[in-house]
Amino acid sequence: MNAAPIVVVDKIYKTFPPGHGRVAHRALDDVSLTIAPGEVLVIIGPSGSGKSTLLRTLNALETVDEGGITVNGISLTDGRADLNKMRAEVGMVFQNFNLFQHKTALDNVVMPQTVVRRRPREEALARARALLEQVGIADRASHYPSQLSGGQQQRVAIARALAMDPKLMLFDEATSALDPEMVGGILDLMRRLAGAGMTMAVVTHEMGFAREVADRVIFMDQGRIVEEGVPDALFSAPQQPRTRAFLDQIL
Repeated sequence: MNAAPIVVVDKIYKTFPPGHGRVAHRALDDVSLTIAPGEVLVIIGPSGSGKSTLLRTLNALETVDEGGITVNGISLTDGRADLNKMRAEVGMVFQNFNLFQHKTALDNVVMPQTVVRRRPREEALARARALLEQVGIADRASHYPSQLSGGQQQRVAIARALAMDPKLMLFDEATSALDPEMVGGILDLMRRLAGAGMTMAVVTHEMGFAREVADRVIFMDQGRIVEEGVPDALFSAPQQPRTRAFLDQIL
C-alpha cells in the first residue's frame, strides 16, 4: 500500500495586487499536485512562471487566494493551523542564503534547534558540528557569513535546514546566486540528500541536475502546470508545444 502524500496541493490560485507601477499578476492559476514520501520533484519554467511562488506556498511564506494545501497532514489554508509546527518539519533553502550575519556558521545551525526544537545547547552543538562536517565545511564553523564564499554560505544554509530533521526540503533556486565553479558542489550535496531518501521539491534552472535526480519534473508557465512527467520523457519527448519551445531555448 502506498504511503499518503507528504504534500497535497488542490486547485490553488494566487494573484498579486497592483502596486508600485506593477499591474495585477496571477502567479498561480489552478495548480494541483502531490509529492510522495521520498520523491524528488523538480519544478522548471521561465522566470515569472510561478515556480518560486508555488514553493513558498508549501511553507506558508505566501498565502493563496483559493484552494487547499496540506503538508505533513497539516492544512496550511485552515486559519487554525499551527504554522510553526508545520515549518519545524519543512526545511527551506533560499537563493540568497538568509543567514544571520552576526552569528558564526556553527551558531547559525545551532540557534534554530534550540529555539524551535527546544534542544539542549550541547545536543544542538553536536548535531550542528556533525552537519557542518557532512556538508564539507567543518573547518569554517567559527567563521561569520561575511568571511565565507557564496558556496560555503549555502552549505551552512543547507546544514541549518537539515538540523531541524525535516520531513520535506524545499530548494528555491539554491545555486542561482553562486559563481559557476561553486554550483557543482551544492548540486552534489543535493544529490546526496536525494540519494538518502529525502523528500524534496526543487526549483532550478540546472536541467542536467533535474534530468539526473528528479523522480518527476513539472514545467510551469504563466502560473499553470503545463506538463509533468518523468525526466527522460519530459526532456526527450515533451508533449506540449510550450514545453518544447522552452526546452529548445535552454538545452
